[in-house]
Amino acid sequence: MLIAHGSTKAVAELYDLVAPLLHALLRSRHSTVDQTEDALVGVFAQIWRTAPTYATGPYALDWIIDQTQGDARTGAPRRAA
Repeated sequence: MLIAHGSTKAVAELYDLVAPLLHALLRSRHSTVDQTEDALVGVFAQIWRTAPTYATGPYALDWIIDQTQGDARTGAPRRAA
């Protein structure tokens, strides 16, 4: 995964591909659009931070959704440190 090697272009491409889906998932869990958008930013920050731990395989979308559902379990966006 190029994101794991620090590719900002790769994370931008990933965002373009999956942000609408993740936004819909997060919108169902947050009461305002602002909270949803903050959570989406948090999810992508989490993806950026944890990409090196992802074992490359056919289930990348499942891993990304798990990152998103982690946000729902905590009830707060994951922020970059």
